[in-house]
Amino acid sequence: MTSIEWPCRYGVLRGLQWGDKSLPKVLALHGWLDNAASFSRLAPLLQNVCVLAPDLPGHGHSDWLGEGADYAIWSSLEPLYDLLQTLNEPVHLLGHSMGSAVGMLLAGAFPDKIASYVALDALGPLTTPPAQAPEQLAKAIMAPLKTAALKVHAGPEEALAARVRQNPELSPECIWPVVERNLQSLEGGVGWRTDGRLRAISKVRLSEAQIEAFMAAMNMPALVLRAEQGLIPRAMFDLRIKHLPLATLEEFPGHHHLHLEESTVAALATRINRFWQEHS
Repeated sequence: MTSIEWPCRYGVLRGLQWGDKSLPKVLALHGWLDNAASFSRLAPLLQNVCVLAPDLPGHGHSDWLGEGADYAIWSSLEPLYDLLQTLNEPVHLLGHSMGSAVGMLLAGAFPDKIASYVALDALGPLTTPPAQAPEQLAKAIMAPLKTAALKVHAGPEEALAARVRQNPELSPECIWPVVERNLQSLEGGVGWRTDGRLRAISKVRLSEAQIEAFMAAMNMPALVLRAEQGLIPRAMFDLRIKHLPLATLEEFPGHHHLHLEESTVAALATRINRFWQEHS
């Protein structure tokens, strides 16, 4: 594992790399409030590939978006497009949770740059029916700004305990790599690196019809792996999978972070490796 960075139009994306650069590339996109270390257990088990995992804007070690910007689900696409422009080949896209949503928009907009799509316990962004768009916008504008400094924790152990309290299905061992990468030293202890604006309510969301259009444009093989104890209801997967032209939907034991749990990651890696071998 090595640290790597990519200059882009808004600043610098920073992340992690596993594997030799001469191998086929995997672009691994993490979930909301996580970071590149989300793939620290899975990436070493992926065979004959080079895994590139950026911290998405506002997360981990990457730069925050500028003053006045907000973190709409499509706000990562421009820097990720800049990253793809530095590569000379289509990439395999591997997205967890929010990363699967960002990846879907990227793959739908630029299908020639994506060799395959793997989604872990999510399948695209949250949507708002068109009739609810005015209410959604008003709610976001009236909500308090999320720019205040987050709580200072006495040390890494306290920060880890706080993250586990928020997500009690996570074991400390499972989420520690993500927590560690997201910590910075502050006066009186440690705090999170993430931009507080990431917690703001979305002003505008895409509609389900728009998501269907992105999926229809994804002409690459796709593998969607839902966690049996995951966050997203099976009905959402069943609704959307039929709009992906070349997709397979399967369920795996485990919770939302199944790619970080020692009990589930090996079987998950085996399935992903087989998928890539079948479509190489």
